[in-house]
Formats: sequence, structure tokens, C-alpha cells
Amino acid sequence: MMSVSHKDFNIVNFEEFVARYMDTDTEPFAFQPNAIRIYPLSIASSLIKPPTPLFRAEYNFLLLFRDGGGRQQVDNEILELHPNDVLFIREGHLNAVKYIDPRTDGYYIYIDSTLLPRIFTDNALLHRVTFYPKHSVSASVMEWLCKGCEMIAQQKMDNLYCREIQCSLLKAVVLKLAEASADTLFKPDRQSEITMLFKELLYNNFIQNREVKFYADALAVSENYLNRCVNQITNKPPKQHINELVIAHSKVLLQDRAKNIAQIAFALNFSDPSYFGRLFKQLTNQTPTKYRSAFMQDLSG
Repeated sequence: MMSVSHKDFNIVNFEEFVARYMDTDTEPFAFQPNAIRIYPLSIASSLIKPPTPLFRAEYNFLLLFRDGGGRQQVDNEILELHPNDVLFIREGHLNAVKYIDPRTDGYYIYIDSTLLPRIFTDNALLHRVTFYPKHSVSASVMEWLCKGCEMIAQQKMDNLYCREIQCSLLKAVVLKLAEASADTLFKPDRQSEITMLFKELLYNNFIQNREVKFYADALAVSENYLNRCVNQITNKPPKQHINELVIAHSKVLLQDRAKNIAQIAFALNFSDPSYFGRLFKQLTNQTPTKYRSAFMQDLSG
């Protein structure tokens, strides 16, 4: 049977995102060829035309909403964003811009993956921010975070120590966010910890392993206990998370008209394309073919 790994999915770098999903014909967009790039979120509503298709980013980014907000899909979840919300999206994870409030203001921070070990010195913190990506903070904390962003933006690239200063400032921003979200990021209870570990395992294994037992065994817990933990924290059983993530990734593959539905089903490790079609319709209320047709019609419109 044909199988596929994460690297086989279409991955979009920052320049490709700008070319595909931003309207830069009428307004110039200044690229920053740096490992840390920072932009005002106020430009988002005029340049990005949502909804964008699902895509996998080749980079990490942090969104700080001082005002406005919107809706962002991260993997198989739609997140509502409001003033004083912070969103982190890790490289390789699915995301799509569903809506941007015209009042949106704040900062967008691009982070090259090579810098993650320097900015997240605690690997557990990086994992927790990855799998609990949205955080709401107080207005005063948001102002602190935005001042940190302003200082990052003020650094001159010809300065000998610019990269070090930017990394240090961004690390401080991340630690301030962690301090403001300590209950989630530092002291999760046992159920939250199991759920986080399940989601991490799921993201790395969902193509080849879609049985709850695999994840329970990997976590050295019973299937019943894993079901209780994940259901309690997310209001969804593990099997639903598995199916939703598979179908979300299938939507990326369906953007490529060179692959027929059976090829996509086999690429996602379905032995029976008809079962893939039934599962897709069960979760989306439309067949893969109708989804693809609607997607192509939206692109042409």
C-alpha cells in the first residue's frame, strides 16, 4: 500500500504565502530576509483575502492581537481570536485564515525553526505552546508583549549584535506569555498532560496509526483512561481527533488536481477509497469530489 509522510504534503514558505494569499499588487510589501521578522498586524485585513485554503507553513509564527481578531484554523480546530489573544503556530502544522477583523492591530512575528532552541530553552514549553496554541492575556500583559515587539522591530540589521538582541527580546516575550499562562503551560494536571502527549503523538503518527490502542500503548495507559482524559479536556474522544486530522490533511491533498480521489485515499493509508469518501462526507457533509470542485470554483472566482 502506498504511504505518505508529512514531508510529502505541500509546504508553503513565507514568500509563497505572500504570493498566493496576499494582495500586494496595489500595496508594496517589504520582505525582511531575516530569521526573525516582525510586521504590524494592522496590514493584515487590507492585504490578506480570507478565507485562505489550508496550507502547511515551513516557518513558525506568533500573532499578538492588541485589537480586533478573527478566526484561524489550526490543524482540525477553528480558533476564535479577540483582543489580547496570542496565537502560536508551529512549522508543519495545518492552518488557514478564515476571517480577519478590519480593526485588527498588534504584531506578527516570523520565527525561523533554527532559532526555536534559543527562544524556547525549555523543550516542554515549546511542546505545550505548540499543542495549546491560543492564550488570552490581560491588557497590561499585551502591552508589555507589544513593547517587546517594538524593541525587536527597532533593531538595525547591520548591528553586530542584532541577532542576539532580537533572540533575547523574543525569548523574553515568550517567557512573559508563559508566565501569564502558567496554569496551562507550566502546571498541567495529569489529564491535560496525557491529552497534550496524545496530540503530539497523533501529529507524528496519524497517517500510519489510526487506532486508539496504538496511542494508549505508546503512553502506557489504558484505552479507557486515554478516552476519559482526552474527552474531559477537549470534549472529543481520541478517535474523533484522529479522523478530523486525517480529513483536514486530505483537504490539502485535494488541492492538487493531478491526484485522483483514490490516489489521495491510498496516500493517506486508506486501503479502501470508498471508506475514505464516506468518512470525508461524514465529517464535512460533502464528498471529496464536491469539496474539490467547490475549492477550484472559489479559486477561479
